[in-house]
Amino acid sequence: MASAISPQIVAARTRAAQCILTRSELLALFESFGGLASDLERIRDAGLEVEALELAKSTAAGGGIAATADVMLHFAEVQKEYVAVMGVVRLVRQDHEDVGKTDLVAALQQIIKNEARVTVRTVQGEEGKTERVASRSTSTEALRAEILKDARALIGLPAVHASLAARKVPVERLKKLEADADALSEKLSDRATKKGATKTATAAKSDAVQRQAKRWGAAYRILAMVGEADAQVAELLREAARPRARKG
Repeated sequence: MASAISPQIVAARTRAAQCILTRSELLALFESFGGLASDLERIRDAGLEVEALELAKSTAAGGGIAATADVMLHFAEVQKEYVAVMGVVRLVRQDHEDVGKTDLVAALQQIIKNEARVTVRTVQGEEGKTERVASRSTSTEALRAEILKDARALIGLPAVHASLAARKVPVERLKKLEADADALSEKLSDRATKKGATKTATAAKSDAVQRQAKRWGAAYRILAMVGEADAQVAELLREAARPRARKG
């Protein structure tokens, strides 16, 4: 049952989908096996919804389910637009690389790079030594901030505006993405201050977990084929696997 799926597994599946979506060569491989970007988007978005609902429940005693639904609706729309825009940005980067415009290639590559906030934690290593391990934040706020930063960076790079516009991403579209990501910050703050029904939030979270699990299960064989070709994806798939029940 979906309720038996741990938050760690949900998060791992979200990271796996996001990894393939943000690496063009992996997305192309996934699609070559018959998968669609929308399959990965459903896995990712359901996982982000679980995270947002869990955050709402823990920070506001499960309150503000209506506000949470509003935030997630807007967040899903903003993120979908961001993925679409960044897909064009990758193509424009390649266009400039093909003609040797290395300065613009470097600028676009810096925008494409995921620079979400890094969380550093201390873990116990071998022989009793402690090690500091860094992991990228996948919180809703961190992703929102990343979208806002990238939109502003693209707006501030006029040398690529014509190339983006030729691929149906005019400056007006970038400014709307910026405004939507900026407005989402206020919605996140508003959600955190409201209270609501714990049972409703829990039901919504369970539904999101189940939706992710169904799409993950349906796409798993294709995901596994991508994992055979890429070590990072293979590791993420291992983290996303449900532990087998031990026999008596």
